[in-house]
Order: sequence, then structure tokens, then C-alpha cells
Amino acid sequence: TFLMANALKNLLNDLADDLPCFLVAAIVFIDDGLAIAELSRDDKVEASAASAYLTSIVKANRKAIKLMAGEQVADDILVTTESHYFLIRHVAQRDFFIFVMCQRNEWLGKARLLVNDYEARINTILQARQIG
Repeated sequence: TFLMANALKNLLNDLADDLPCFLVAAIVFIDDGLAIAELSRDDKVEASAASAYLTSIVKANRKAIKLMAGEQVADDILVTTESHYFLIRHVAQRDFFIFVMCQRNEWLGKARLLVNDYEARINTILQARQIG
């Protein structure tokens, strides 16, 4: 478990390096809101607390999508404020989501592409852990 957590933390560091306006990221279990791995480059934001609160958004989103769109799955949830983007990527058929917070001047398309790319890498690490 330590090796898996360390590998995931390294991925979050790589993601942060790829996004110049990066602030916070976490990989979070949906059931309990606990972060598997987290990284904050903003002293004002506690990644674990943000993850716990965002879990309720992910759960509510799943219920709303099921009610309105049946079996369709949302690709991601985007929350914007005057100065920040909160990108939440719920991985279909998985029990976790990826959360990235960046400054609003970040290129949103790049952030989405990178989160999609890192999602595949995260899946690989978690699947290796389940097999091993």
C-alpha cells in the first residue's frame, strides 16, 4: 500500500509540473471521501478536507445523471469560481475520482486532457495493486 500511495503521489507531482497554474490534486475514494494520494501547492487549501467535501458532489452528480440521462456517465464535473477551476473526474466503474484545482488562467482544455491522460496511469497503478 505504501508503494502504491507513493507511486500515486509521484503521478500527482508530475501532473502539477505539467500544469503551470496547478494548486491542488487528490485521488479520492467515493465511499468515504478519503484521499488515496493528495498534493497541495497552496498553503490555504487542505487537499484532504476539499476531497471529503467534493465526494458529496460526486455522489449527487451520479444520482442526478442517472435520473436525467439513464445509464450515461459524466466525463467530468467542472466547478468554476472567479479565480479557480475545480475539475473532478469520476472514473466510470471505479470507486475513486480525481480532483484537480488550478487557477482560472490555466488553459482548461489542457487540464482536461492531462487529467484524462493521468487517469489511465492511475488505473494502471491501482489495477496492478489489485492483482498483486
